Amino acid sequence: MKSHKLKKTFVSIILQFAFIICMLAGCGSVCPKPTSIASLGALPEAGDKEAAFESPSDNSKLKQVENGKITIRIATWYQEEYLGNLRSYLTRTFPDVTFEFTYIDKNHYESIIDSQLSYREAPDILYVDQGMARKHALTRYIIPLTDITQGFNRYSREAFSYGNEIYAVPNTSSYKCLYYNKGLFEKYGLKVPKNYDEFLENAVYIRETLGMKVCSAALKDYANISESAQAFLQASYFGTEVGSHFGERLGYGRASFYNDLYPYLSDWEKLITYEVFRPEMYTMDQKAAIQEFANEETFILAGGPEDYNRIKVANPDISLGTMPFCGTADGSPILIGGCDFGFAVNTYGDHRQLSKEIVTSLACAEGQRELWNDRVGSMSYLKGLTIANPDTFDGIEQALKHKGLFMPYYSWGEDCDNINMIFGKELQKVLLGKETTNMALMQVDIKVKKLLKEK
Repeated sequence: MKSHKLKKTFVSIILQFAFIICMLAGCGSVCPKPTSIASLGALPEAGDKEAAFESPSDNSKLKQVENGKITIRIATWYQEEYLGNLRSYLTRTFPDVTFEFTYIDKNHYESIIDSQLSYREAPDILYVDQGMARKHALTRYIIPLTDITQGFNRYSREAFSYGNEIYAVPNTSSYKCLYYNKGLFEKYGLKVPKNYDEFLENAVYIRETLGMKVCSAALKDYANISESAQAFLQASYFGTEVGSHFGERLGYGRASFYNDLYPYLSDWEKLITYEVFRPEMYTMDQKAAIQEFANEETFILAGGPEDYNRIKVANPDISLGTMPFCGTADGSPILIGGCDFGFAVNTYGDHRQLSKEIVTSLACAEGQRELWNDRVGSMSYLKGLTIANPDTFDGIEQALKHKGLFMPYYSWGEDCDNINMIFGKELQKVLLGKETTNMALMQVDIKVKKLLKEK
């Protein structure tokens, strides 16, 4: 018994020395070398400078697994196969930590995380989109990360800002584009379309002459069909002086999806009438869409940079090219996307100080490169860091380099995520033939008005 007490006393002294050394060393480096578990495992005491509000002082939550490793839980809406490089990087960088990724379907992610945060049961590190970052900055369920995000450009910092603080480390960019199978295009003598009319001509030839499906698209996800429509709207309406204020007017009840947007969706409707988008896609998830495309059952896949690795795993020999969903009248390509999510730290997580060091490692060049490796074709918002994309993405290089990325629905107010869901789900009914486009937009107006009134 005496020996056991002596051992505990010795460990306590070591912990104190480690903490003092860590404090003296400071944290001025954007990408610090990870320190030992001894100096990182405990929660900061109340009044710690890393947060602008009183931090939790309950240390009873500290948990360790076998072999002295601490488990850090990370909540994400990406399945395991999309996180291979991130997991490998974190494991190498923090060998004394076990990382547990908690997958939650994107359609239910926000509501589940909201509930877990309110009950102090959420994972240590959270994937958050811009809306979630603002919301939980206000609730103080996530900590400020301003000090470790100064290396990012203004756009990405503002994406996760609230007040004078920044609450998430930006991931690399995401967007929606069209992958095409170069081998099939060459085999059947198809030319890569230079405009929308040529794209539709290809669709007719593929369907009527070759008797094949044009496209694979995971329209089970309302966000995918919503963003396809937003691409056309950005090219024709949201990019105008009047259209750029649509979201602002929407919040004051002076904008209408039917009155303002319906006249500009005729080209989007052609995706359905030309059977680029088909009703059976309503039941297709991204995994199934990728597999169908990789099996060369279709010529085109609606996807994003996170899909590149999955396509190459499913068919290593496939030769890929990319196209934007559409372009403006002058030919400038349009991609719907941008800084879609970042990494936040749970205020009441089991290991807040260690969690902050982990997300700090993602705010440096090495961490950003590994995030890019999971999203080949994306770009980092870290200033001074340029990563060359493979030639697969030459078809959309102009949009990527010349700020052709847009996320229109982020301007639709604090309820933008819910409004986007309403918009996407009504367009799914158009896909299924249950509503016409004008009827769908009328329903969006009714539901959005009710939503805003309830707020």
